[in-house]
Amino acid sequence: MRLFPLAALVLFLLPLPGFAAIRQYYIAAEDVTWNFAPSGMDLMGGQPIPLPWGPKTSWKKTRFIEYTDSTFSVRKPQPQWLGILGPIIRAEVGDEIVVEFLNRSSMPHSIHPHGVHYDKANEGALYLPSGAGSRVPPGSRYTYHWFADEGSGPGKDDPSSLVWWYHSHVDPTTEINGGLVGPIIITAKGKARGDGSPKNIDREFVAAFMIFDEMGGKDAGLFYAINGYIFGNLPGLVMKNGERVRWYLLGMGNEIDVHTPHWHGSTVTYANRHTDVVELLPGSMAVADMIAGNPGTWMFHCHVADHMEGGMMAAYTIYQPQQCSSPIQFVAADFWHTPGKFRITVKNVSSRPISKLTVNFDHLMSRQYRRRPFDNFWNWNTSIPPGEEKTFEVPGYPGNSANSILGWVIFPRTVFFQDGTSWQLHDDNQCFQVFWRDNDQPPLEVLPQLFVEMNED
Repeated sequence: MRLFPLAALVLFLLPLPGFAAIRQYYIAAEDVTWNFAPSGMDLMGGQPIPLPWGPKTSWKKTRFIEYTDSTFSVRKPQPQWLGILGPIIRAEVGDEIVVEFLNRSSMPHSIHPHGVHYDKANEGALYLPSGAGSRVPPGSRYTYHWFADEGSGPGKDDPSSLVWWYHSHVDPTTEINGGLVGPIIITAKGKARGDGSPKNIDREFVAAFMIFDEMGGKDAGLFYAINGYIFGNLPGLVMKNGERVRWYLLGMGNEIDVHTPHWHGSTVTYANRHTDVVELLPGSMAVADMIAGNPGTWMFHCHVADHMEGGMMAAYTIYQPQQCSSPIQFVAADFWHTPGKFRITVKNVSSRPISKLTVNFDHLMSRQYRRRPFDNFWNWNTSIPPGEEKTFEVPGYPGNSANSILGWVIFPRTVFFQDGTSWQLHDDNQCFQVFWRDNDQPPLEVLPQLFVEMNED
């Protein structure tokens, strides 16, 4: 018997560079209540959601939700801009995709992928002849196996990654309208990071344009949505100046779902040409690249006239990162747990004693809706030695009013030192601190647009 050195055996067992990976996902279908406009506002126009949509923007839907493992007990965090869409399923050409699907909803569902290779048992579509994964009853599981072959990935004239759909296909018309849709992104062989994302891109967004019909075609039930949000309520379309940004554009629906995504303030590269409008038909998929180079907040919307009127619009923000030179830090705050009282703890991080300071605040009614009350400042005439903290107590709001605020944005407006000098904030995005009501909120890279309350007197 021939013996091999231990080192050679270890090298034989290790995966080789570029060896195809198995991408494992745990996805459940769950019945939820979805709000197309959680702020209650038309955030593009600074007014309440117009009629006929304003009276009711929350409806029963079913969504694909990702979990960390097969216990389906811990949800995997997702970018907030995905909205109603299911999680991004990623692969590099050559990879196998394994999706363990749990149907927690009240109706049978499946997962049918576009673009990837599968056999009949893993097609996830109910028709004759049907495969094993075509119909998963409520409470049941099925594990799908798909393969990202050469035909799944980019062609020679394509960018380094492509986007495809996945959706339930038991009663597809009803299920897609119900919210059971999501994206698959396939990156070219050798061009992916470890997580499957393209190496040559700094930031990615998926934007699905679709009209959701909740009332059999009646105007009040037609929601002209981007990722399930209307009238500027889609959060998180934020990028740094200079980043290479890839937009994955999806269209779904019926004959009225002819969409033309349009970016204000920037152009994109699409199909080897420069443009600022891309054409989408139902079931279509497109990839457009942008260099984020025009700082500001800009409109992103469908350019079909009726769809603009129906609120198929969002805002995206390009920001220039700024350094904070504030001599104070807000190390803690309590705006919800003590009825009638707010507490804010401030630390002097400078080398000089502080004699007094002025602090401003805004309210976050949603991640996209920042409201500034008419009286939005506190003056504190209390000294704080260098390196020390001081907790200030101010009158709070009644319970219902306090709980309606999702987050508080605190700014160090002016700081006065005992030596007679002062420091002043010049840009809100420079030194803000957000305190959230719910701890699961991801941090804000930049503040949303500001709505200022007027003095009612």
